[in-house]
Amino acid sequence: MPVDGRDRTFIFVTPNGYQPGETRPIVFFFHGAGGRAEQAARTYGWAEKAEAENFFAAFPQGLPVRPDMEGSFLLNPNIWRDQRAGLPFASIDDVHYFETLLNALEGALAIDPRRIYVTGFSNGAGMTFTLGSHFSDRIAAIAPVSSQSFVHIDALARPLPVYYLTGTGDPLIPYHGGMVTLPWGNTRTMPPVQDSVDTWARLDGCPTQPETVRDENGVRVLRYGPGKEGAEVLFTTIEGNGHHWPGSVEPLPPALSGPVLDPFRATDEIWDFFAKHPLPEK
Repeated sequence: MPVDGRDRTFIFVTPNGYQPGETRPIVFFFHGAGGRAEQAARTYGWAEKAEAENFFAAFPQGLPVRPDMEGSFLLNPNIWRDQRAGLPFASIDDVHYFETLLNALEGALAIDPRRIYVTGFSNGAGMTFTLGSHFSDRIAAIAPVSSQSFVHIDALARPLPVYYLTGTGDPLIPYHGGMVTLPWGNTRTMPPVQDSVDTWARLDGCPTQPETVRDENGVRVLRYGPGKEGAEVLFTTIEGNGHHWPGSVEPLPPALSGPVLDPFRATDEIWDFFAKHPLPEK
C-alpha cells in the first residue's frame, strides 16, 4: 500500500467462515523494535484469537531505522516513529500510515466502526499510546504492553479506555525509571512507568487514586476510574516479569529481556477488556 511515497505492508487475518458483509471488530497489533509483522502474527496469539472470537486482525509492518536499506534486527531494526524525541527519519509519518490503512480496510470490509482496537508490544506499545492520542474518536480502546507513553497533549477528542501492562523486572522499561542500554548498544534515560499511568488517568478524567482489582501471585491490577464517559485505565503489573508478553513465545533472549513469566495469557486478558469497551452509540 503506497503511503507518502513509500510502499507500506501489513498482514491481515480474516477468520474462517467469514461471509462478506458481516460486520466484525478489528484489532491492530504493532510489533516491537526489530520485529516484523510476520513474527508478530506468529508470536502473540492474535491470529488464533481472531479465529476463536471471529474478528479481523491486522499486523502493520514498521520501516527500518535507515528506511532505504534492508531491515535487520541488529544492524537496521524495523521501528515505529511513535513521536518520541530523537528518532531517526522522524519525517516518516507512521500515524498517517495507520490512518491510511484503517481507511482502506474500512472501505473494503464490514468493520464495526464502534469496535476498532489497537495493541502492541514494546516500541509497538509506544505507537499504541500515540495512536490513541490521535484517534480517540475512532479507536474504542488501546492496550500497550511493555513500553511507555510519549504523548504530550492536554486533551483527547473523547475519553479512551486503556489496558496497560508491564513487568517490574523489565530491564528495557524500568519500573522506577533510569538509564537503559538497548539491544543495539545505545542508551537512554526512561521516566518511571507511573508517569504514563498518571498521564492517561488525567486525560481520561479518572480519580488520581486507584482501586485494587487484584493482588495475588505476583499480579497486581489497579483501576483508575470511572473517568469521563465511563473510561478507565486498568494498570496491570507482574512482579519480576521482564520485557515479555505473557503467554507468548518471546523472540528476545532472557539476557536482553530479563525474566520470562506467564501467570496468564495477555492476549486473552486484553481481548476481554476490548470486548467490554466499544465506542458509545452516537
